[in-house]
Amino acid sequence: MPKYTLALPKESPLHQRICKKIEARMNLSIQEQQKRHDKWQEAEERTLAYVPENELDAARTRKRDAGEPKYTTIQIPYSFAVLMSAHTYWTSVFFARSPIHQFSGRHGEGEMQIQAMEALISYQVDVGQMMVPYYIWLYDSGKYGHGVLCSYWDRQKLRYGSLVEMDDPASGRPALWQATQEIEGYQGNSVFNVSPWDFYNDPRKSLKEFQKGEFCARRIRMSWNDTLRRQDLGYFNKNIDSLKDHHATERSSGAMSTVLERPAFDKLLIGDNEKDDKHPAGWIGFEFYVELVPREWGLGKGSYPEKWCFSITEDFRLIVGASPMGYVHCQYPFDVLESEIEGYGSFTRGIPEIMEPVQNTVDWLVNTHFFNVRASLNNQFLVDPSKIVIKDAQNSGPGFIWRLRPEAYGTDLAKMFMQIPVQDVTRAHMADFQAMLGVGERTLGINDQIMGSLNTGSARKTATEVRTTTGFGVNRQKTICEFMSAQGFGPHAQKLVQNSQQFYSAEQKFRRVGSFIYDAGEAFMSVSPADIVGFFDLVPVDGMMPIDRMAQTNLWKELMAGIRMMPPQVAMSYDWAKIFGWVAMLGGLRNINQFKVQVLPPGVAPAGNVVPLRGVQPALPAPAAEGRSPVSFGNSASTAAGLDSYGAQE
Repeated sequence: MPKYTLALPKESPLHQRICKKIEARMNLSIQEQQKRHDKWQEAEERTLAYVPENELDAARTRKRDAGEPKYTTIQIPYSFAVLMSAHTYWTSVFFARSPIHQFSGRHGEGEMQIQAMEALISYQVDVGQMMVPYYIWLYDSGKYGHGVLCSYWDRQKLRYGSLVEMDDPASGRPALWQATQEIEGYQGNSVFNVSPWDFYNDPRKSLKEFQKGEFCARRIRMSWNDTLRRQDLGYFNKNIDSLKDHHATERSSGAMSTVLERPAFDKLLIGDNEKDDKHPAGWIGFEFYVELVPREWGLGKGSYPEKWCFSITEDFRLIVGASPMGYVHCQYPFDVLESEIEGYGSFTRGIPEIMEPVQNTVDWLVNTHFFNVRASLNNQFLVDPSKIVIKDAQNSGPGFIWRLRPEAYGTDLAKMFMQIPVQDVTRAHMADFQAMLGVGERTLGINDQIMGSLNTGSARKTATEVRTTTGFGVNRQKTICEFMSAQGFGPHAQKLVQNSQQFYSAEQKFRRVGSFIYDAGEAFMSVSPADIVGFFDLVPVDGMMPIDRMAQTNLWKELMAGIRMMPPQVAMSYDWAKIFGWVAMLGGLRNINQFKVQVLPPGVAPAGNVVPLRGVQPALPAPAAEGRSPVSFGNSASTAAGLDSYGAQE
């Protein structure tokens, strides 16, 4: 395998010099990023509807566990509901397109080139398993204020071992031998999510302009097996043999929320029983990307800035990989997606942070109302301690019995105690609760219709009112989706295209995607590197929610029912057979084409995998060749030579 990294011995002055440069820049970024940790922690707790437990709540919890009816403070998952509603709208807009990444030619590229590029990228999205990272990318942008996605060209090498029975060369007897097979795996674009806690940008630029910064980095947690794979691909040098001496915990990862349980990667990196091993089970470090001048960093004679990647341990004392980026798009391999349109701030807010005042007010209204209701459910009395045994009054429950003191025998019981009337002074809180939900709707444009519930209120709403209200909320989300398309999905799709043009070297058949399925006769097409040459732009997302498919189906049903009433020049201008298949798939019938009959022109022989229908007399072929006798098939008679064309064997 070719080596893509410099050696950089750890004792060399150049190694120490580069480590200091990386450490200075990373400390600057870590210090600025920590200013957002409190907000990110609150966002995680808001989405989990978590309430920190105080001493009173802890006491109530202990009593509740003991069987006593005690209650604790609750948090209404309103921020989570709004976040998931917005996320549902975004995913419906971006992922309802088929294919997800649609392109157009920038300089007059032909339709066949566009078909080839869309088929190749669609294959990479499916086989490269990009959909789950895409969903999380959008979710992070709403939760934390921004989501980070990393893309790279993947070349997988698969190895598997097996036991094979072979003859022993020495004895000549059969014996079991251990064999290892190596095969080529998936090759293409791959993506993965980067947690906002693990992404560090140049703080001298805003997050949306991180591509213009001098550096960016991500925290990596890499097992030893993945380390060996990276070394086999040529990206790590021999310094990995010294990783055991640079073991570190995640001390600089920030004050993450303890409520959201995360994988504990730093456990057993060096086990008690494995201290004599030459390497740890894994290591924690950074992938540091920087735009540098090779001459100034001692990495070459070049005097023009270029991007490099360094893999360094978390203590900034050992570099295990140092190589130029090697991508023709000349950008950092990350794409940032933000859900708030802000032009000048270093970071943008997430939905939980925006909704924090509304969430706090809603929680207070509901909790105070419930506390007041619970107080009104408890019987409260003023008693005469000289007439009633106080212990009985304090420990009373359902079906209680109060004992009287001897001096109270024979007296009027109504004069010994009095129940205190308790009124629900928080009855109006539930009306205020609905008013605060309306404030949240106006803040983000996520109304009840977008959330999937119809709030009719006191008066019955008409279909026009519901459609108008939903349309206003959709218009708010439409702008955000268009912004996301321009900021995140556009640059990301450009990286996918340029990576494919740079590294794709095979010729494969891919399934046609999009509207080309109906325009082309064949379902597959061959894609070679020459077919994807050119400049392609992502077709922007318009931000509108896809139209209801059942409504479209009913509309087409009415149109097809009125074919007889259409003028001949209109009816004959369209292929109604294809329209029927498209409407059927629009209504949810995915396999309608398997029932389609292929009609061949006169004189054209059918393909070898076509079987005639029973009871149908096929056309008789030429007379049987010498040595072949007629055979029977179904209800028809034919020669063996004729049956060969229908897929039968001699």
